[in-house]
Amino acid sequence: MTILKYGTALALVLGAASLSSALAQDEQQSSAAQGPTLDVIQVTAQRREASIQDSSLAVSAMTGETIEEDRILSFEDLASSMTSLSFTALSPLDQEFNIRGITNTRLDSPSADQSVGIFVDEVYIGRSGLFNSDMYDIDRVEVVRGPQGVLLGRNVVGGAISIYTATPTFEPSGNMTASFGNYSETLVRGYLNGPLTESLAGRLSFQTRNRDGFNTDILHNRDLDDVQSLQARGQLLYAPDDRDVTARLVFDYMEDEMNGFHSVAINGPDPATQGPWSAAREAVSAALGRELDIRESLPEHPQYKGDAAPSPQGLNREAWGVALDVDYGIGDFATLTSVTGYRQGQAYNLYDQTGIGPDNGYGVLTPLLFSFPVSETEDISQFTQEFRLVSEPGDSRFDWIVGAYYQHDEVEKYDRFWAEVPFTALTTLSGESHWDNSAETESMAVFAQLGFQMTDTIRLVGGLRYTRDEKSGVVTAVAVEGGDQFNPNDTVPVSPLAPNFTEGSTFTTSYGQSWEELTPQFTAEYAPTEDLFFYATWSRGYKGGGFEDDPANPVAAMSGYDPETVENIELGAKIDFLDRRARLNMAVFSMDYQDLQVTQTDDGCLCNITDNAADAEITGAELEMTFAVTNRLTVWGGATFLETEYIDFIDGTGLDASGNKLQRTPESQFNVGAELVLDVGQFTDALSIRANYSHQGDMYWSPENAQVEEAFGLLNGRIAFAPQDANWSVSLWGRNITDELYRTNVIAFFGDEVSRLGAPRTYGVEFSMDF
Repeated sequence: MTILKYGTALALVLGAASLSSALAQDEQQSSAAQGPTLDVIQVTAQRREASIQDSSLAVSAMTGETIEEDRILSFEDLASSMTSLSFTALSPLDQEFNIRGITNTRLDSPSADQSVGIFVDEVYIGRSGLFNSDMYDIDRVEVVRGPQGVLLGRNVVGGAISIYTATPTFEPSGNMTASFGNYSETLVRGYLNGPLTESLAGRLSFQTRNRDGFNTDILHNRDLDDVQSLQARGQLLYAPDDRDVTARLVFDYMEDEMNGFHSVAINGPDPATQGPWSAAREAVSAALGRELDIRESLPEHPQYKGDAAPSPQGLNREAWGVALDVDYGIGDFATLTSVTGYRQGQAYNLYDQTGIGPDNGYGVLTPLLFSFPVSETEDISQFTQEFRLVSEPGDSRFDWIVGAYYQHDEVEKYDRFWAEVPFTALTTLSGESHWDNSAETESMAVFAQLGFQMTDTIRLVGGLRYTRDEKSGVVTAVAVEGGDQFNPNDTVPVSPLAPNFTEGSTFTTSYGQSWEELTPQFTAEYAPTEDLFFYATWSRGYKGGGFEDDPANPVAAMSGYDPETVENIELGAKIDFLDRRARLNMAVFSMDYQDLQVTQTDDGCLCNITDNAADAEITGAELEMTFAVTNRLTVWGGATFLETEYIDFIDGTGLDASGNKLQRTPESQFNVGAELVLDVGQFTDALSIRANYSHQGDMYWSPENAQVEEAFGLLNGRIAFAPQDANWSVSLWGRNITDELYRTNVIAFFGDEVSRLGAPRTYGVEFSMDF
């Protein structure tokens, strides 16, 4: 694999060096030869098929072919290639997607909604932690930026990520791909597609991936952040020639498991303060006679009361779903669409938040060195139904969409907190507490949109959505025991139930509330030519309130947090020029958030607290450009610039973050890439060299703006050999080629920054065959 690593980097350099040669070849071509033009991706973000260049919203799209070429498997991979999208995560069940500064609340609470909506084949995924399996056999991914309060299924306040899987066709086809990489990674995927009858087609696709961990638990001699996964999808498409109806049935299944993830404590920004876990790592290094690598940790395996043995870190997920999409044409009047979805899943996750504790195997003990593992179990079922009636194009100047939406979720979450502390300084942290939280969410909406073609170049669009959310549930908290091996006589249970409950105390509390909201949107479109498109829009978005996951007392259980709303003003331009060899899309926007929901970890209670910021303001600009320089060379890039501020924000702990920047939001991002296609001997256009570099500016991890993630960049690349007349290809790929060290999560604890690390350099070889 060492050959692969250096071969990938060398080939990228050689590709750049060949640029002048490729340009010279193209310049020698006949002047009569037709120049290159850019492909146009069709999207359905506005519930009608249209090109990105004709859509009056900020949307980026990536085809399935590009997803495979850039080896985009996860949302984290996707974020490095999409404008204004960034990604952070505490764990695979606690993912945070950020679009234009709006970050998903960590989905710890069974009643929490997402700020950034996730859709798969137009079915809303309410719990993204149970859908972050690898992407495979994809038709395209659309990322919509800004609030989408009218058409996109459930209300979307920050933006949406829509994944469209490859659809069955009546042309027989198939593929098998195998990839082998460092960390002993093996990935195998494939699909079979074709007709079953004259009106019925089927498609079966799958992917398996196994990989050793990027990090190591040296206390138990185990890999961390490893992967063992399986996904499969079966589809049927009914499309008779004699009827204006199509129906698509999709069933998917996924399961994966890992040894848990790696947490490492890094001393915080205050040079006068040494955090307890970073200090313990230094002491263990001294005992080892070498410095602990940043990718090594010593996580605690807790022994919960009643368990026969300690419980190892680990994650297990299993989920399945079924979706039915039916389109029925009603003559020249309209098309009726029904989208039905059902998903069910279970997940188990146990992790040590600090990565080192008093049972570290080296006898390192300090007064503040406590251990705090968390075990969480989720059981989720979700049903969604949407009906849409979309007018057919005709002679009328008017077009319209009307519809209704229904969603019902049942989520049960069981949390077990366990802690031990070696000395009496923090005895209230020792012990064990449990929370059993069951929530039910019912959301109903009706919506309508009307478009009016005022002139040949001007179109006006107005829409309105009415939403009613109702959430209810029951939470039971139990103070199982106080004390630990160091403090066996302590009777006060582990925080956050402490200090109001003693050992054996419990409470059961019901909670519930409903909210209603109207979300309008108005847009003006101006298209003076086929290559110029401008739009101006005002929109309002809404996200429902919710209740805490592990409330400290009955009052906190019933209190919850309020909905958030946003008003967005946006101006956009989409321009094709140089005979459609070049494309420039731009947007500027100003968003005013009311009652913005902010989740952070409080080191006073060691719990997550969700507060409503009084207000937050975000202004920004986005640029995307693609240029087909020659028939052989295409370059592209995108950039985002944001100015963010909390307005009059004092959270539940008394922290005043007014005037601070929004958490987990880089002020700037950009990505640039290029693809060069070359001849190899007698093989025309057989070698493609592709590279992409993404850069993320500085950002703050929490509203108090104390912990900073410094700017970093990631370089990814691929070299593929695919003769045009052959049904096979071979390629070398690399991600994070420069082995950049960066973090995907930081929690501030007692002067330490407990961090989760991004993936290191990975590379490999891939073989693919069509049949």
